[in-house]
Amino acid sequence: MKKLNLLIGFLIGLIILSCSKEDESVNQDPIIGNWKLKSVKRLDLDEVLISEESLSECEERNVMTFSSNQDYTFSQFNEDPNGGCYDSVQSISNGIWSYSSTNGYQISGMAIFELVIVDLSQIYDEMILSNNNKLLTLRKENRVIDAAGNLIYGVILIQEYSKE
Repeated sequence: MKKLNLLIGFLIGLIILSCSKEDESVNQDPIIGNWKLKSVKRLDLDEVLISEESLSECEERNVMTFSSNQDYTFSQFNEDPNGGCYDSVQSISNGIWSYSSTNGYQISGMAIFELVIVDLSQIYDEMILSNNNKLLTLRKENRVIDAAGNLIYGVILIQEYSKE
C-alpha cells in the first residue's frame, strides 16, 4: 500500500510539474530588429555584376529598424564636406512595414532626404530574408526610358543588411 501511495504521489507530482503556463510569447516576425548595411552591388539587367562597392565609414553606419508595432525607420549616412558623417534622412512620415504571403515584405510611408521627398513604397522591388533570418537582401531595378519608350540604361541595385 505504501508503494502504491508513493507511486500515486510521484505521478501527481510529475503531472503538476509537467503542467506549465502556455507559452505567452507570440512568434515574433524575423524581420523585427536592427539591420546594418553590409554590401552594395550593382548588376546589369541580365544580372551580370557591374560593381561591388566598398562601404565608406559613413555608409557602415546605415541601419534599418523594423519594430514589432510595424513601425519602420532607417538612417542613411553620407559624408559632409568636412569629412564627417551626417544622417541624410531628415524625417520619416508614417514609416511602416508589412508582410503578406503574396507580396512578401513591403515598406511604405514618406521620407525626406536632403529636402527631396521620397515615397518609401517605391524604394525596393523585393525584400528577402535568408541565412536563418540573419541576412536581409533588398533589390531594386531601375530603368531609364526615353520619350519613345526605348530603354536607355538599366541597373539592378542589391543591398545586403545583417541583423545586429
